[in-house]
Order: sequence, then C-alpha cells, then structure tokens
Amino acid sequence: MDKNVEPAEASGVSPFRVPSFGPVFFAILLAMLAEAMAGSYIALLGVQEIGMSPLELGAFLTIPAATGVAITSFFGHLLDRQAVIWPLLVSLLSKCIGFALCAYLTETWMLIMNAGILFGLGAASFSILFAVAKGRLDEVGGSTVSRGMAILRLVASLSWTIGPALGAVLVSQAGFPSVFVGAASLAGLALAIVFFTRIRSIINAEERPALTWSILHRAAPAALALSAFHTAMFMGSNAMSIVVARDLGTEEDVGLLFSLCAGLEVVFMAAFVVWPKLSNRQGLLLVGFALFAAYFVMALVWPTLMSLYFGQIPRAAGIGIISIVGMAFIQDLLPGRAGVASALFGNTISVGFLLSGLGTGLWANAFGYWSLFFLCAALCGFGAVTLAIRRRTLIERTV
Repeated sequence: MDKNVEPAEASGVSPFRVPSFGPVFFAILLAMLAEAMAGSYIALLGVQEIGMSPLELGAFLTIPAATGVAITSFFGHLLDRQAVIWPLLVSLLSKCIGFALCAYLTETWMLIMNAGILFGLGAASFSILFAVAKGRLDEVGGSTVSRGMAILRLVASLSWTIGPALGAVLVSQAGFPSVFVGAASLAGLALAIVFFTRIRSIINAEERPALTWSILHRAAPAALALSAFHTAMFMGSNAMSIVVARDLGTEEDVGLLFSLCAGLEVVFMAAFVVWPKLSNRQGLLLVGFALFAAYFVMALVWPTLMSLYFGQIPRAAGIGIISIVGMAFIQDLLPGRAGVASALFGNTISVGFLLSGLGTGLWANAFGYWSLFFLCAALCGFGAVTLAIRRRTLIERTV
C-alpha cells in the first residue's frame, strides 16, 4: 500500500496516488491510441491498398489473434508467479515494429507473417498493463479498485476517440503508410514510459488461491459471452469500415464514425468513475448486450450513412457497459489472480478478433459484407442468453 495513504482512508484514495498507476495510465493511453489509429484502417489496408481477397483478409486478421491468445495466456500465468516486467517491454516493442512494417510491406504473405508474429506479441500489452494496475490497486482496496479500473477503461476509449480521427487526417494528407508510422511512434512512446519509469508488477502469494478447474469452469460462461461480444465488436467494425468506404461514404467517414463511438463511450464510462459501485452490477451486462444488438439491427433496417452515425449511440453504450462490468466480473471470479484474470479478459478480445477474421472472410465471401451485421446481432443474442442462463443457474443453487 502507498505509505502516504492511511488505512482508514484507503477506500477513498485517488488511484493516481497508487504507485505505478500514473505511468500505466499514460502507457495505456499511448498504446491504445496506436491501436486505434492502426486498427481503424487495418482492414482497408488489406482490401484497398494490398488487394487481399476476403479469404486472405481473414488470414491477415485471424493469425495474430491465435498467436495472441497463446502469448497472453503464458504472460498472464507468469505475472502471477513472478514480479517481472520484461513481457510488457517485449510486447510494446513488437507492437512498435509491427505497425512500422505495415507502412512498407506490400506482399500479402509478408504482412500476414508480420501480423502473426509481432501483432501476436503486441496483443499481450493490454492485459499486462491492466494486470499491473490491478495488482497495485488491490494493495489499497475499497472503491479505489473499481474507480481505478474504470478510469483505465475510459482512457482506452478516449484513445479510440482521438486515434481514428487522427488517422483520418493522416490518410487524407499523406496516405495509408503515415497512419502506421504514426501508430508505431505512439507505441514507442508507451515503451519509453514503461522503461524509464521502471514500472513493476507485484504478486501476493498469500492472497493467491489455487487455480482449480472448478474456478475456471465458473468463469467459462462469462468468458464465452465476452468472446461473443468481442467477435461482434470487431466483425462489426470491419464490416462498417468496408461498407462505408465502398457504398455509403468516404474513408474519412470511417475514422469519424470510430471517433464518434469512442467519444460517446467516454461519456458512458464516466458514470462508472463517478459511481464505481456500478461496475459490480452484473445485471447491467444484459442491458449492454441489448443496446449493442440494437445498433446492428438499426444498420440492417435502415442501411444508410445517417443510420450508422445515429447507431453509434447504442453501440457506444453497449461497449462501455460490457467493457467495464465484464472486466470487473472476470476479476471477481478470479480473486487474487490479476494476471490470469486480465489475460482471460484479454483473450476474449483476441478470440473475438480471431473469429471476426474468419467471419469477415468466410461469411462475407459467401453472403457479402452487409450480412455481417445480422451475424453480429445474433452473437449479441447468444452472449446475453449465455449470461442469463448462468444467472438463473446460480439463483436456483442458492434457493
């Protein structure tokens, strides 16, 4: 615990007074800003600049997600056993180099290899940063934990507010390569913050319970539902960027839509910072899934650019609620295992990215890109039903 914080005051202490929280905050801001800039245009890079077929695009989006799951899981278990930070340095360095290479590689197979190796390693930085922060916040406890994690989720969304708009400016002024050079520079700054501020993870063996199959089984429904959510989120993003650029608007509209959604997410997430107890209300997850599904239904019923702009309201609300409450839910299911919990949540993101790559390629190849909105709505329904069944089962067991 911070020596400047009295135990009686711990539950109300500002997260920024917790050791390493400030550097983690800025590292997440820059790393996610890099992800937002590059991620908004990664599908368009493959389709419009390189000329990938839907199947090649699927491989480009899928392979790094698969390697990311394995790497993130390994690093998560490692962080719960050893107070090391080299995995974060390796991950951020890989992210930096991977984005830089996207600006210069022109062969499909080279881009796929770059994504599979360097993007896979880079994917772990998200969960490692959150695991480091969670471990530090747990030393203080109380509402500081919920507020601190909500702040970090909020700043990640803030990055998506700025990143796509900045990417849109770079694309219009200097073309696609400038977006990935900019993203690489931001990832490099995040790496510098971690290295020079000497961020360190912590472990507490006394508070770390054994990781049994029963505990993992208890977390499985939540992980399955969150994987469905992230699949819909990424697949819907790929579909939106392609249909807007090809059918409804311009490449600049793509960046503006992403930024609008992220800006609205910040507004919704701010409620969890002001009222941190909301993070523990698991019933809000069902509301989040319903709102997210409403966005996809709107796009199908009213397939216009204006519909997509208005649809960012329920989309942002759904993402904001599920991101914060979902992460808190996973962490509550795995107490004392910040590394594993963050890795599990991070892997639902990677699994979603992996399945979205398959869906974007195979499904769109068969039915077209617009049909992806229907598939995403169905995934939201699946996630909501999975959580509802789990809640009903728990209620029946307690009666």
